Amino acid sequence: MSLKTNYKEFQKEIEKRGIEYLIHFTPTINLYGIYEHQKLISRKTIKEADTEQIDIIDYVKFPDSLRFDDDSYINLSISCPNTFLFSKFREKTKDDYIIKWCILKINPKLIYKDKTKFAVTNAASRAANNIGITTDLNKFKMMFDTNIPIPFGTRNNIQSKYPTNVQAEVLVKDSISIKNIIEVCFQSENELAEAKASLFEFDTSNFIVDKEIFSPNRFI
Repeated sequence: MSLKTNYKEFQKEIEKRGIEYLIHFTPTINLYGIYEHQKLISRKTIKEADTEQIDIIDYVKFPDSLRFDDDSYINLSISCPNTFLFSKFREKTKDDYIIKWCILKINPKLIYKDKTKFAVTNAASRAANNIGITTDLNKFKMMFDTNIPIPFGTRNNIQSKYPTNVQAEVLVKDSISIKNIIEVCFQSENELAEAKASLFEFDTSNFIVDKEIFSPNRFI
């Protein structure tokens, strides 16, 4: 993995804040493709490879305002899901028996991968683009500022491992190896068992039930 030239400074910030993982949520139906290809891939790569994976934004017909323009990046959150967006996805799909959800906990070292970018809120939003979506340490630090000039940009009593705005994003270029997936989390034992059964040919030893990660308390 190619690293940012100042990666050690990123490592210090990650350690100081107690950031243990990045987060990506996806329908469980996508897990087979992720494990078959041994990586999580961007929407652009999915399209180019004609891979059978659900682009959930298309599936639930969300507007373009929820998309980051460059679809060669994978959208991740820090320490917890983007609960604002995740709740909308779950509400839209609650009556669809095909769609169940899992949350991937991903190694935070991808923060200092050379092409990784940072957005202080939803990367598709005007607010994020006005401030800039860049690869530098200052932008990463800005994600945790006490006051950011965006809606819901006041920190208050948020734990240090969480960004100020719940929609803040870490954008990883192209793909993420499954070697970087720390845990795959489910809400119930039944959903865990179903996932393990459908991926029986793969190593699913890091599949767990973690109800709390689906709606964590960000506050002290």
